[in-house]
Amino acid sequence: MHSKMDCISRSPLFAPLSPTIKTKLITVTHHRKFFQKGQLIRQPLDHQEGMLILDEGTAKVYALADNGKEKIIDLLHTGDVVGQRWLFAPHENQGYIQATSDAWVCSIQYADFQQLLGESASLSLAMINNFGNQLIEVEKNQMRRDLLDAKDRLMAYLRDVAVESGQVVFELPLKKKELANILGITPETLSRQFKQLAMEGKIIVNNRQITMC
Repeated sequence: MHSKMDCISRSPLFAPLSPTIKTKLITVTHHRKFFQKGQLIRQPLDHQEGMLILDEGTAKVYALADNGKEKIIDLLHTGDVVGQRWLFAPHENQGYIQATSDAWVCSIQYADFQQLLGESASLSLAMINNFGNQLIEVEKNQMRRDLLDAKDRLMAYLRDVAVESGQVVFELPLKKKELANILGITPETLSRQFKQLAMEGKIIVNNRQITMC
C-alpha cells in the first residue's frame, strides 16, 4: 500500500516540492479512498470542493448535455490531478468523475489547502509554475486538433497510449464512442480511421486490443 508521501509524490503538481512542504501537505490530505470500477468519484452538488490525485487506477471526467448525452472532457491515469483550480476558489462540481477501473484517490479540500497556502510561499510558487505549464499543454493540444486531420489525430493518441503503457500491444482505455468524443470526431469517422490505419499497416486492431506496427 502506498504511503501518504507516495500519494503526494505521484502528483506532478507536488513531486518537485521539498520533503518539508510535502510533509505539511500530508497533514491536509485524505489518503487513498477506494472506488470500484464504474463508481462516481465526484458528481454535481456533492459538496466536495478541492483537488483529487488519482493515486492508482483510471477515471474519466465527463459532463451531461441537456439531452442527457455524455460528453467526455478528460481521461485520468495514475498520478493525474484534477481540480487544481478548486483549491483557490469554492466550487460546486458541475461535471462527473467516474472510475473506469478500480481506483484509489487522494484528495485535498479547499479550506484545508487555503490555510496551508498562507503558510508556505514555496507551495504558492510551485502552484503558479504548474498552472503556467498547464496553459502551454492546453495550447499544444488545441493546436493538434486544429492542424491534424482525424486519422493523424487518432494515430497521435495511440502513440501517446503506447508510450505511456510502455508496450506496443495494449487495450484501449476507453470505449470507442468515448474515444471519438475525446478526439472531437464522430464514432463513424473513428471506425473509418481505425480501418484506414490498419490497411496502411500502421496498427493491428482486435476489438479493443491495439498493436502498433
